[in-house]
Amino acid sequence: ASSPPGNGGDGGDETTNASAPGAYSEDQIETNFTKNFSATDYLNKLFPNEESLSSGLDDFLLKLKRRIRKVNEEILVAVRQQSQTGSRAKEDLALAQDGIEDLSSRISEIKVKAEQSETKVQEICRDIKKLDFAKRHLTNTITAFRRLSMLMSAVENLQEVADKRDYRETANLLEAVNQLASHFDSFNQIPKVCELKGKLSSIKSGLRATIFDDFVYATARDEISPETLDKLKHACRVVEAIDPHVRDELVSRMCNKEMGAYQQIFSTNEAPSVKLEKTDRRYAWMKKLLARKQAFWDVFPSSWDVTSLLCTSFCKITKAHLAETLDSQRDSLDVANLLKALHCTLDFEKELNAMSSGGEISLYVVEGGDGGGDGGDESEREDEGELTEADLVRRKYQQMRRPSQPDAQSSGGEAGAAAA
Repeated sequence: ASSPPGNGGDGGDETTNASAPGAYSEDQIETNFTKNFSATDYLNKLFPNEESLSSGLDDFLLKLKRRIRKVNEEILVAVRQQSQTGSRAKEDLALAQDGIEDLSSRISEIKVKAEQSETKVQEICRDIKKLDFAKRHLTNTITAFRRLSMLMSAVENLQEVADKRDYRETANLLEAVNQLASHFDSFNQIPKVCELKGKLSSIKSGLRATIFDDFVYATARDEISPETLDKLKHACRVVEAIDPHVRDELVSRMCNKEMGAYQQIFSTNEAPSVKLEKTDRRYAWMKKLLARKQAFWDVFPSSWDVTSLLCTSFCKITKAHLAETLDSQRDSLDVANLLKALHCTLDFEKELNAMSSGGEISLYVVEGGDGGGDGGDESEREDEGELTEADLVRRKYQQMRRPSQPDAQSSGGEAGAAAA
């Protein structure tokens, strides 16, 4: 339908306005389609009158067809892309699944190989431990054989030098043999080791006998040559290497030999008064013995204390002799001889103390303080400062004879020494 003629001018404007919507671009159409779309409102807006329908409908339809065709093409492209994307996703998923399965199989293989490797490592370590133990045992065996060979050679050499009585070399070899033999203390069940140890014991027994003979022969002579003294000095090293008991036995034999001569000289059938009077001769004999055989006593190592042991034996024997002498003449004791014996004893003790590097060596052991404290009263003790030595000795001796002291007879010499 056309507009009325009176409205021509307005109709031209409407035609222009009607044709304007038909002239929309495809972008505008797409914009309108993307919003809240109402077809009626959209058509009324494009074609508000009949004139606009006649002038812009064809162009609008053409554009709309092109737009539809374009949209169809885009849909087709999207569908194709979506189809390709789906198939590709399936392929990617399949590849991923294949990769996961391959990775899982590889992990399983790695786990199996790791277990196999661990087993091999354990076997290798077990073999290494066995080899290490074998090496250690082999090393110990080789060392034991070397020491056994050295011990056999050393024992043979020791036998040769022992037969020659070369105590210097014997001492060195014996110390080495003892050190080697100590490594075979746990091999006593082996016959060869038992044989060597038996041979070594035999050699030691022979050395002990020959050394004792050499010392006895040396003590029997008045003068000992420097060569013999040097030989005996090395013999002492051999004795120390043999056994400490052999050392103690040697020292005991030397002391007993000298004291045996001493007892033979002074154990006579003389009267007790004469024995007491000759007390100073005992000490003179001992001092002469020490001075005459000083070189011989120096042969022994200082750690053995041979001189001190000899003096101790002398003191014990002298104490026993004097105690017996005093007991035999307790009823007729000569005070002058007793005082003389006491003075000699004290002087000799001082000389021994000066000579000894250790503790004091005394002939008598004084017991009970002043030796007679139970028998005297306070007045007697106060008067002792005004009495002479003879009176003091007489008083102490009388106290010893009292019935209240039954042991006084056996300790008369000790009480006399205490009084002095």
